[in-house]
Amino acid sequence: MSRRGLLSLLPLLLTVGFGDAGAAVPVELPPPLTPYTDEAQIAARARPEEALSVNEPIYFLLGGSRDVTARFQLSFKYRIFDEHARLVQTLPPIGGLYLAYTQTSLWDLSEESMPFEDTSYRPSVFWLYDSGRRGLLPRELRVGYEHESNGQGELTSRSIDTLIVQPRWETTVNGRKLELAPKLHLYLQEKGNPDIKHYRGDIAWFARYGRETSWIWHGLFRYGRGGHPTVQLDVSYPLRAPLLARSGAFFHVQLLHGYGETLLNYNERVGLRIWLGLSLVR
Repeated sequence: MSRRGLLSLLPLLLTVGFGDAGAAVPVELPPPLTPYTDEAQIAARARPEEALSVNEPIYFLLGGSRDVTARFQLSFKYRIFDEHARLVQTLPPIGGLYLAYTQTSLWDLSEESMPFEDTSYRPSVFWLYDSGRRGLLPRELRVGYEHESNGQGELTSRSIDTLIVQPRWETTVNGRKLELAPKLHLYLQEKGNPDIKHYRGDIAWFARYGRETSWIWHGLFRYGRGGHPTVQLDVSYPLRAPLLARSGAFFHVQLLHGYGETLLNYNERVGLRIWLGLSLVR
């Protein structure tokens, strides 16, 4: 049964459950806090996101090159203060404070024991400002601190701490939304990998193009200080109606060429890797 059909049955269900006290009163459900239409997403935000919301893409993919691997990622962010809190009413900017967590894993399915090759754990705290503007001025600005490590010890330990600054611009090209979001890194510590900046560089260039109801193309480009380029391309298409902004079920293709397949092997160059699978957030 469709969602509209279920909503139409709510008054009847209430009448059966609580007795008929006259005519059934129609039940109106509130709209979702996060818009998911193209028109709503390019408009100025009328109210903040939910306390817990999506951050980076969430996916589970299979592929690789000669060996079969699974690559999956989980990512969420949490808004610390409610917009109705007295502290936010006094100091509105702190309403943009967030905690975030992203985890990316590479799982080797070709070995008999199917070990995890490496996992990257990336907690962060940042301040996010959404201006609602489109054009030369950024729509969003994210400033904060990010830690990334693989949770291992001794020779296989990898860890970096960075300050991040990430503006995001958006506009419309041929009826599709185009977003540009370069992420600037200021390295504070590179435990076990002091030369990682030579492979990751100081800026990660992100671009996203398409319609929320159709194809979305998401590109990443990094160029290390030592001249080591990395390119990643994610292409996705919806398989069902969306649940909330950027979330639902999507056919997902990911291509990677360069460095950084895992944090452990950040300085090892890999040929073209291709993964196919499903994403929940894109």
